[in-house]
Amino acid sequence: MRKLQHLGSSRWLSFLLTLAVVSSSISLFAFRPLPSEQTGVEIRNYSFGPGNLKVPIGTEIAWTNRDNDTHNIAIDQGPELYVSPVLSAGNSAHFTFTRPGIYHYFCEWHPQMQGTIVVEAPAGTNPAPASAASSTFRETGKSVRGKYLDYWSSRGGLPQQGFPISEEMQERSDSDGKFYTVQYFERAVFELHSENKAPYDVLLSLLGNFEYKRKYPNGASGQQANTTAGSILFKETGKRVGGKFLDYWQKNGGLAQQGFPISEEFTEKSDLDGKTYRVQYFERAVFEMHPENKPPYDMLLSQLGRFRYDKVYKAKINNSAQGIRPVGIRPVGISSNPQHYPLLAGPQAAPGLNVWIYDQDPKPVISWIGELGTKWALHQLSWYQIEFEKGKYRWDKIDRAVDELSKAGVNIILHPVHSPPWASSAAPGYPNDPADFGKFMSIVTARYKGKVAGYQIWNEPNLLRESGQYVSASRYAGLLKAGYTGVKSADPNAVVIAGALTPNGKNDAFEAVDDVTFLKRLYSYNNGELKGYFDVLGVHPGSNANPPDNFWPDNPGPGPGWNNHPSFYFRRVEQLRQVMVENGDAEKQMWPTEFGWMSMEKPPPGFEFASQTSEQEQADYIGRAFRMSRERYPWMGPMFLFQLNFALPNVAPDPTDERIGWGLLRRDGTKRPSFAAVQEYAREYYGKK
Repeated sequence: MRKLQHLGSSRWLSFLLTLAVVSSSISLFAFRPLPSEQTGVEIRNYSFGPGNLKVPIGTEIAWTNRDNDTHNIAIDQGPELYVSPVLSAGNSAHFTFTRPGIYHYFCEWHPQMQGTIVVEAPAGTNPAPASAASSTFRETGKSVRGKYLDYWSSRGGLPQQGFPISEEMQERSDSDGKFYTVQYFERAVFELHSENKAPYDVLLSLLGNFEYKRKYPNGASGQQANTTAGSILFKETGKRVGGKFLDYWQKNGGLAQQGFPISEEFTEKSDLDGKTYRVQYFERAVFEMHPENKPPYDMLLSQLGRFRYDKVYKAKINNSAQGIRPVGIRPVGISSNPQHYPLLAGPQAAPGLNVWIYDQDPKPVISWIGELGTKWALHQLSWYQIEFEKGKYRWDKIDRAVDELSKAGVNIILHPVHSPPWASSAAPGYPNDPADFGKFMSIVTARYKGKVAGYQIWNEPNLLRESGQYVSASRYAGLLKAGYTGVKSADPNAVVIAGALTPNGKNDAFEAVDDVTFLKRLYSYNNGELKGYFDVLGVHPGSNANPPDNFWPDNPGPGPGWNNHPSFYFRRVEQLRQVMVENGDAEKQMWPTEFGWMSMEKPPPGFEFASQTSEQEQADYIGRAFRMSRERYPWMGPMFLFQLNFALPNVAPDPTDERIGWGLLRRDGTKRPSFAAVQEYAREYYGKK
């Protein structure tokens, strides 16, 4: 919970000013058009060659590393973002530019390496960039944005597609077995096919096919071909369409929107109202005739999106909600590309605590947890403490505590950090080889299977002091993938939490990167690959001396100081959540693995804000944060308050340790008002179960 103080590097501001100049006057750069025979940029002598390019839309750029040192590509400004994997000598990264605009990129390892690419639309055209607009439908509480909103608006809107009933998420297609970003609507499912050029980059899922095969594996009985004048026989499927069905098909998108007919007309009982209607199945829809309605509402589309969503996901939501473990997680097998799955349920805003149990008698901690009534606890798992020498493990550091907490019914989250010296040249930062960490995690998980509910992979990877050497999304990507694979290989039901980011407002690879910025880079890594390597997103929202419901700039905190940037506020979680939604990850939960307010009469340097919050205000803010999250944030999972017992002398020998100011217990072991605040919320939370 050590908050870095605070804003902006002059080097980054200098770059932003440069980019603004570029935006206003492209001629200031000596851009070289990319020759038709040239397909790439070379990385040589710590520079990009050529560094400034102008290319037509649709160009694929290949960056090839000719240095002996490690590099990568991070597009951080432009209509699309991208972060490449690690590029060793001779390796290449590829990205196809599908939107016009100005793109800036750099190397996360060596931020002084920068390049710019201007992507131009074909001559004589003036295409509008993909829509960044969004619309939230109060009827369902779901939002539609970007290309999906464009498609919805231009392809019939509410009558054709219905209201959105999910956010964007990843799903394996029943058609080809591949994963696509999808969004469910009442009457359709939109699939994003980025491999296709517009307007074929958004397609409708073949719901008619799926539903017909499910309900009528041997074909529907009582089918009657429409042979009225003007009817059409589709040789592709051998079915006829005529009359009002043909009229509707032709006026509402035809083949592209509805697909080919896959049945003749027949009567069917509706899953929606139990009444019988005359229907005809198409690849992407089912037409229902409603003679009781006046035109044009005498022909309606069946709510195939709703039916499929309920069948595929609602059962999983209900089953997951029955127990605490596993926490809404659907187990998956390990493969070379672990499948992503939405986290659709979990204990929303359940009270939890950070606890310290290394080399301690766990009984006092268990007693306090029992008195508080909480059921979730998070503890650090120091890799170098457990495996200081390669292959030699000191399980005595934590075994007893895990056993006792598990027996007491506490859901344990372990939080691995700190590379041992043998594994890292930048210890305690990231290991040199992520595979060493993956092996460690598989051994830990196998040992504690059935006792530990989940693992957060590292701590605050957007800080230099946690990552070592420099802050890099691609470096953390390798660690997260190795950790996820190691955990799931030993316990597929264990929750894997992406390492919580800390708010800091900076953009300096040699100190810290803003949490929202870093999260965008993680989602941009290798075209969204990391979405398949974590179950929930960990966050460490800010607080300083600001009440939980305040937010900058519309409703800033009282001050003085620490109130002029959103990273100083608990509601920073809303901005991080927006990044999840924009990247099709809205069905996952967010878990604050550290949050709280610091109260201290004489805080150490850098934490002066703690003197502005009394112990009673600290308690009030904590209680409000829990309740606000439960009321406003349906996507919020267990919330781990920082902290229970870190103020005690046997945990923090230094009386000036800043951790002391965050605790529920004072240094002498007496209880702060915040202890009662957590206790009261826990009673409310579990009393309503």
